[in-house]
Amino acid sequence: MHTGSKTLIALGVVGLQEEDIYSSEFQVSAIPEYKNPIRVGSSTVDFTKDTFKTYLKRSKGNEQKINYVDSIETKPQFITLELLDRVITITELEEEYNAQAITYLKNQKEAAIVTSVSIALSKELIQEIDVAEALFLNTSGYKQYQLSLIKKGKPYKSIDFSETTIFAYTLSFFCWGENDRKQIVLADIIDEKSSCPRNTYRDVEKAKAKMNYFKL
Repeated sequence: MHTGSKTLIALGVVGLQEEDIYSSEFQVSAIPEYKNPIRVGSSTVDFTKDTFKTYLKRSKGNEQKINYVDSIETKPQFITLELLDRVITITELEEEYNAQAITYLKNQKEAAIVTSVSIALSKELIQEIDVAEALFLNTSGYKQYQLSLIKKGKPYKSIDFSETTIFAYTLSFFCWGENDRKQIVLADIIDEKSSCPRNTYRDVEKAKAKMNYFKL
């Protein structure tokens, strides 16, 4: 998991992880629309000395007013969110309203998507998330992401990511392959240190070359 980011990121955004000797930073390049909600998993985690330091680096003014005392046994908590339904994520990315994002991804093999985030937020919002039956990511307004909380099968509350402080994140990458109509399409989303499944490739041009080779 990567820690900290000077730029505002959210679950589901696309961009590049830029690294040099002195820093590592995720630069958002595209903000896809998710008109069909994507299932999200959550877990509640106690802050440790290290994760609290990481949070403070991202939130210089302690925006969430978290009081961490190492010597006190009961620790404040944060939430980790993860995109669970990668099939729906792929389907959404391939919709016409995300055509620009797909064009970018096809031309940038190092592009990644944020598939997990650690967020600090108020105790009240943590409790709301904990009691929800299900969580979904969707777009609200113009490319504004929100977390929809479900109870008794219906949305009952929405949380904007602007209400939270994201201080760590996990990236996943894209694999491209050939569909039944002999077109190069987005085939999979893989974890950062994983390899693409057989006959799929991180590089669109390599996928095209393989397809053309088999046509000979």
